[in-house]
Amino acid sequence: MKKISIALFLLAALVLLGACGQSEKSKNEELTKQAETVLKGKVEIPETYFKTKEQVTAEFDSVGLKPKFVVSNFDDAAQYNMRFLRKDECDQISSDQGAVTYYDTKAVGDKHGFYADKGATIIVGYSDHDYDGTQNEESSTEESISSSSKETKEVVTSQESESLAFEPKDVSDETIKSIKTYEDYLSMYQAIINNYFSDYESMIKDTILYDQATFEEQKKQYNASFEEQKKQYEKYGNKRLVGKDSLVDFLIGYRDSLKDITDNLAKSLQ
Repeated sequence: MKKISIALFLLAALVLLGACGQSEKSKNEELTKQAETVLKGKVEIPETYFKTKEQVTAEFDSVGLKPKFVVSNFDDAAQYNMRFLRKDECDQISSDQGAVTYYDTKAVGDKHGFYADKGATIIVGYSDHDYDGTQNEESSTEESISSSSKETKEVVTSQESESLAFEPKDVSDETIKSIKTYEDYLSMYQAIINNYFSDYESMIKDTILYDQATFEEQKKQYNASFEEQKKQYEKYGNKRLVGKDSLVDFLIGYRDSLKDITDNLAKSLQ
């Protein structure tokens, strides 16, 4: 009788995992259909980040939008992305203007992004000067002093670059809320999956519930989910998150849903 109960529990767990994946797929399909209504009469605003005013003007014209360029200082973005910012290159679009609306994944699924009514005028910030974001002011000063100080600067710059890399040590709310870029988001998403499977495997490893083939198949399903996230966000790399709150809420909810599975498993094994 005990063996039958355990077998039934294992079957129920597998069904639950499959249902979660299917539910997520159905939700995305529903959001895609919903997007057709929500986005009716609107056009997605082309990416402007670090593009020239000429490029932005041409791309806006192709979708029926008009840019209004205003001087903006985003030297910090150039430094964060470790790149040289040239005069007349543009900043990211801000949703803090009446003509622009940001629709997140909760509203329109995979079609998330900045939108505006066709024919609208969009304010676009641009730099009125060149700025070398590949090095900071302290490093530049050191370079001008001597060649030996230049070597010191290179060590410091290397350390600073390493410190920018986001490597989550846990899946706590605090760590999740600390993400800043789309690359951070993907790292956090992967960390949540890894943490789940680490807990899950440690619970059943020494029980009759553990089956290597089944376990690997489950990992494939979750890794496939991660690949879908990469398709959406990997192209944005180290760009600052837009709609960060909704992405943070999604990660926390995703972590909690996986924790519910392991918590229920732990109770059943007591």
